[in-house]
Amino acid sequence: MKNFNVVKQVQDLRRDLDMEVNLLHEQIELPLNETLIKDKQFSEQKQFGSNSDHLGRSIIKGDILLTSQIRSK
Repeated sequence: MKNFNVVKQVQDLRRDLDMEVNLLHEQIELPLNETLIKDKQFSEQKQFGSNSDHLGRSIIKGDILLTSQIRSK
């Protein structure tokens, strides 16, 4: 009977340890996921801003070219 009790205690301890390890992994992953999401959002905003600036400059250049062509006629 003693061997059975020891085996049962070891199994219980192992199960508890596995649960603690899983909880620890979840706690570690949550901040990483939040950081990755924020980094992705920042990159997307930066890319959108860059695209908007480029589009704005292209429109202005096109307007200047069109205006100069109209004036030259």
